[in-house]
Amino acid sequence: MSTLNDVVINKLSGGLGRRNPEQDMVSGLLFDEPLEFSDELKLKLESDTVKRLASLEDAEAIGITAKYDEKGQSIYYQIQQFFRMNPSGDLYIMKTAATSYEDIAAKAMDMQEKANGNIRQLAIIYSGPTTFTQTQAAVLAAQSQADLAYTDYMPFEVILEGKGFTVDATSLAGSDAENVSVVIAMDVEKANKYKNSAAVGLVLGAISKAKVSENIAWIEKFNLTGEGFSKAGFIGGKEIKTLGTLNDLNEKRFIFAKTHTGLPGLYFNDSHTCTAGISDFAYVENNRTINKATRLLRTALLPKLASPVLVDIDGKLPQSVSKNFEGLCRSALEGMVANQEVSDFDVYVDPKQNILATSELKVKAEITPIGTARKIIVDLGFKNPFGIDKA
Repeated sequence: MSTLNDVVINKLSGGLGRRNPEQDMVSGLLFDEPLEFSDELKLKLESDTVKRLASLEDAEAIGITAKYDEKGQSIYYQIQQFFRMNPSGDLYIMKTAATSYEDIAAKAMDMQEKANGNIRQLAIIYSGPTTFTQTQAAVLAAQSQADLAYTDYMPFEVILEGKGFTVDATSLAGSDAENVSVVIAMDVEKANKYKNSAAVGLVLGAISKAKVSENIAWIEKFNLTGEGFSKAGFIGGKEIKTLGTLNDLNEKRFIFAKTHTGLPGLYFNDSHTCTAGISDFAYVENNRTINKATRLLRTALLPKLASPVLVDIDGKLPQSVSKNFEGLCRSALEGMVANQEVSDFDVYVDPKQNILATSELKVKAEITPIGTARKIIVDLGFKNPFGIDKA
């Protein structure tokens, strides 16, 4: 049956930015405001107060504009790059009065608490002059904050600018900072304005866009090219094209941007953290996976805290009790398997444990992570369909 001609208007929803985002993408950006800023430039944001942004326009509404990026500050640029990489991202920001890179890094846990523990990855920037030695001190301060966060059941990853970077910089592998990454990538064309800054907003946006199991160097998913990032370089505007130098910086566990021969676009080299490559937590995706599992398991088990636990005549846990606790954990982790964030997992509650003596119920949980094809090796040669003539 044909219908009358008409103008049909469908009512849409979602334009007001009222979202219930996937919690894995919730991010944070911690920064300072230069003391010499004029009243005209100062933000409509109190120090040590968190503000949630759902778009670049939200930042502009409180005075964070391109004009704000003066005197070494790069906050507008970082927010712009974050939302360019992940328009659906959720970003908490906090301004602090701290006056050194290390002191700002030491405010990370304060910001996390003010955000009610919602932040999963946090970038930190500082406007003042900073040497690479001072950046290394900030790495250690940031790791101490990440350690506190894990202890308080609100784990997060920290992304720092490699301020003061030079090509002969010390390796980060010995820093023993498994929850901290250092970025030295920068658009060469932005170097005049941001002389000692790195594109941490770009990295933060990519991480928030990725599943917890995904490496941000994945070529198919993370082409970095776009407004504000069109020519790969390093802090200070250096262009490093020598393959040997790039390999050296990769071995030193820096995160930078590069091109790939035969493919247009710009891409990250890897997702290194500031620890040895043999560590279980050598890459951001390793940490994000374990952090998510930690939060899920605690949420599942917390209602059982201080609950009565039946034991049998020998003081052992009945099968029904051990299986009940195993089931709670399995239910918590099954979604990660379904979402391809882990390959598999195993949970075991030993029925022989002596809960009457210890008042402790021990659960062993193991997850099998998703692998990453960091190298693809192909054996290639010629073949003669007629075989080799041995005459």
